[in-house]
Amino acid sequence: MLLASLGLVSVAATPIAAQGLDYRSPDAAPPSWGQFSKLVKYRFEEWVSADEAVANRFRAWLKQTSGTANGAPPSIVVKAWLNPDGSVEKVSFASFSDERATSDLRTVLTRGNVGEAPPPEMLQPINLRFSLNIPKD
Repeated sequence: MLLASLGLVSVAATPIAAQGLDYRSPDAAPPSWGQFSKLVKYRFEEWVSADEAVANRFRAWLKQTSGTANGAPPSIVVKAWLNPDGSVEKVSFASFSDERATSDLRTVLTRGNVGEAPPPEMLQPINLRFSLNIPKD
């Protein structure tokens, strides 16, 4: 997988358990919700692996700081809210020690459209876990 070498690899293909009144176990969610979550995961991976300035800078930071105290954690959970047209409204994840890397990842993940509308009545946010391991040359 190309993304394994670039640093953003999904660990969970279905939403991670969310807490709250509107929580529904991924096992009890309609199949369309899981399919849409996989699409969002795929798009996020695609955007992070894109050959463009902000994504390149984020991946360079991952590579440079991998395994260091101030580097990225081994994995993160990204919470994503999508608009009815499939555009990403906002994302939330634990901040990195480097504000620019946090901003870069947020920019990459929020400037696109996944290409489909969320299924009717799908609960949000969509919670996805990603590995941030990246091999050093």
